Amino acid sequence: MKPPIKPRSLPTTLPLASYASPDEPVLLGPEGAVTAAQFFSQAAALAATLPQAGFAVNVCETRHGFMAGFAAALMRGHTTLLPPAAGPRHWEPLFESYPHAYLLTDGELAADAGAVDVRPALRREPGTAWPAPGIDAGLVAAVLFTSGSTGQPTAHAKTWAQLWQGAGALERALQWPEHAACAVVGSVPPQHMFGLEATVMLPWRSGVPVFGHRPLLAADLEQALRGLARPAWWMTTPLLMRAPLAHGVLPGLDGVLASTMNLPADLAAAAEVAWKTRVIEIYGSTETGAVAWRRTAAEILWTPLPEVSVAQADSGFFAAGGHVNPAVRLNDELRLDADGRFEWLGRSADLVKIGGKRASLAALNAILGRIAGIEDGVFLLPDANDASDIKTTGDAALRASHRLVVLYVSTSLAPVELRKALRGRVDPAFMPRPLYRVPQLPRDANGKLPRAALMSLLEQCRRQQGHGVVHDVVQADHPALTGHFPGDPVVPGALLLSRIADAIHSCFPASETGELKDARFHAKLRAGQHFTIRVDMDCGNARFEVRLRGVEPAMLASGRWNVVPRPVCAEHAPLTHS
Repeated sequence: MKPPIKPRSLPTTLPLASYASPDEPVLLGPEGAVTAAQFFSQAAALAATLPQAGFAVNVCETRHGFMAGFAAALMRGHTTLLPPAAGPRHWEPLFESYPHAYLLTDGELAADAGAVDVRPALRREPGTAWPAPGIDAGLVAAVLFTSGSTGQPTAHAKTWAQLWQGAGALERALQWPEHAACAVVGSVPPQHMFGLEATVMLPWRSGVPVFGHRPLLAADLEQALRGLARPAWWMTTPLLMRAPLAHGVLPGLDGVLASTMNLPADLAAAAEVAWKTRVIEIYGSTETGAVAWRRTAAEILWTPLPEVSVAQADSGFFAAGGHVNPAVRLNDELRLDADGRFEWLGRSADLVKIGGKRASLAALNAILGRIAGIEDGVFLLPDANDASDIKTTGDAALRASHRLVVLYVSTSLAPVELRKALRGRVDPAFMPRPLYRVPQLPRDANGKLPRAALMSLLEQCRRQQGHGVVHDVVQADHPALTGHFPGDPVVPGALLLSRIADAIHSCFPASETGELKDARFHAKLRAGQHFTIRVDMDCGNARFEVRLRGVEPAMLASGRWNVVPRPVCAEHAPLTHS
């Protein structure tokens, strides 16, 4: 591996932020602007309430709350612990590993014993704290956690110098001028590495304001952009770009910065045309921070950030230089160009070998995402024996498997139609069997797919295979029969369909009925007649037959119902599908 670019020497103390004057806004939003002097005063007041020593577990939901809590911990000389997700099961174990840890919150958790509520400090009157306080460059400012191959949290420490340098490299890659006149709107949580870099460190380093909340819906994003009164950069994920693209024009966008999952080139191109702006994608990881960038609509190759280089050694590919210090081994397969740029070929641990052929799951997912009608989807190795996050890879490995599975979201493509679309695009060795259509994939707040949640969803889909039989009868006093053929009441077809839907739910409790594809009524069903409903489930289709018990003609009704499994979120709890 060639030696990395020689790093520049840094002072022992670096500023918290680079705002040009005490009146410059740090945060913007419906509540009004928070100036630099006011923000530093809020952070100082909060710092005074923190324990003498310890670790801050920052689970604040608003950008304002997180930034104030992070700044206060830095001013106190404390390290902030950032769990991989907001759920208690992610941050509670940290208190066992870090006995002196305390919780920073701006929500309901404030009532918990030992939690520090940041909200009183945020309500302080405008302060006069100026200039920005200095922070020890060698302080371990943050420890971010990812789930490794064992499913246990893996810690990655970042010094203040690394975070400050990384933000500066990102600023130069985006070609922002000194004290840029833009604002930042973030739809990614600040507890994630990309969110921390793009919505906290970059605004602080560049001296630009950030929107104080995290808009997720297209209408909320549009409202946020209209209310800023200055051009904005939207920090987001490829998944979150789709809904606003269908929603219409986004006003006042100076640029879009996307990361955490692969950005399809056609999505980037459509966004650039619709929003009349640049869409930049970031390549990086929790271990490294941002490493490289590209304008995905126009180029395949990635350009390393200033002072960062990517090189190959016998054991793989490494990133080094600048904020990536020491060098970090990348869990990816790359093709390096002589000018230092590179092409990403796939995750090292995503390689599969079937029938003597090799393919990358990431490449297969990219093919799946380009099929018209696919809203989201993933290829899955159900027999892989690890519980790692599908976006977090470990040592290079070829996983042998005889069958891949696809979980996908679509309102228009049935499994048989998707299978036809994949033929010709995917080598027969990698054709998925089976394909399951689901209401949504269990992506977490960062857009990633935890393997445990995927496997739970897959298990739900598998439970939908097979058949079930329900015995039923509609009594003569049922209210739906009143006035329906008096003297010889016939069970209405709508009531019978309702009983069929109940039977599907009874036989397959992890399912939800979707569109009724077809239904035929072959004979009349009268009150008091006993009947059976047989349901045969296969690949999201529930075929049903309703028959009288022991009376001819036996067949009463038949048809087909679209059925999908109830979605599972990253916390492994059922979600209500709407």
